[in-house]
Amino acid sequence: MRYILIVILSGMFSAGAYAAADSSGVKKPSLTLAAIYGSNASYYGQTTAERLPYILTNASLRMPGGFYLSGSAYRLLNMGGSGISAMDASAGFNWDLGADLTAGIGYTRSFYPENSPLLQAGNNNTASASIGYDWQIFETDLDGDYSFGAEQDVFVSLSNSKWINLGGIGRDEGYFTLEPSVEVVGGTRHYLEEYTIRKSRREQMQDWIRNPLFPPGQDKTETVTSSRTSFDLMSWNISLPIGYNRGNYLLEAGYQVSVPGKKISPDSRGMHSFFNLSFYYQF
Repeated sequence: MRYILIVILSGMFSAGAYAAADSSGVKKPSLTLAAIYGSNASYYGQTTAERLPYILTNASLRMPGGFYLSGSAYRLLNMGGSGISAMDASAGFNWDLGADLTAGIGYTRSFYPENSPLLQAGNNNTASASIGYDWQIFETDLDGDYSFGAEQDVFVSLSNSKWINLGGIGRDEGYFTLEPSVEVVGGTRHYLEEYTIRKSRREQMQDWIRNPLFPPGQDKTETVTSSRTSFDLMSWNISLPIGYNRGNYLLEAGYQVSVPGKKISPDSRGMHSFFNLSFYYQF
């Protein structure tokens, strides 16, 4: 799983899904709407010291040739106010390269308010490429992302997953699915430096709001722990989403455990757990 949406992040009918087919088997455009609750924002398995639960809404249009468009809006639940905390727009292509081989490319442009608490807010452009192979026993996916903006970072993730149909209950037309996965993520960490700078500015502004007679100081700094040259292990992630599928909709509950690599920000050390509750409807 990548970042928030990302983290739209498993099992959904979204932009990465194949276009629907009519009764004659001919593919046609499909539109998927999604609403997701997440217990904490995740960026390649990393989190901030402050927990950031969120609500995400997404709309994705997939064309028969593999082209897709997607847009998302995020609302951080503990930030106060009633505005949108972040937005993004994506476009890309997915292809069938064979019976069991798939590939894709995409670009995402994100929009964040000034001094956003999200780790990824400094890099608001992401170019991505992926390739996946279904071994029948399990599926392997290799994803690469180039994130750029205030800084430049590269991320590579390798995951193995297994889609399992658990069947239905009684005469219920719906059925349950399970898709456990294990993922390892490596990447650079320039984004942590940009995050620390924004965090320091945000804290100074909060101090000024609490004490308006004393303007924010100019000498408040924080030690930046990220290396400007290294490519390191970011995290190990284990996820277990279980979904209920019926007709054109999917209701999914997911649990993820992330173990950050040793060379990581002090704010992100230790094992993290995430819970997501998602609803998808495909037209």
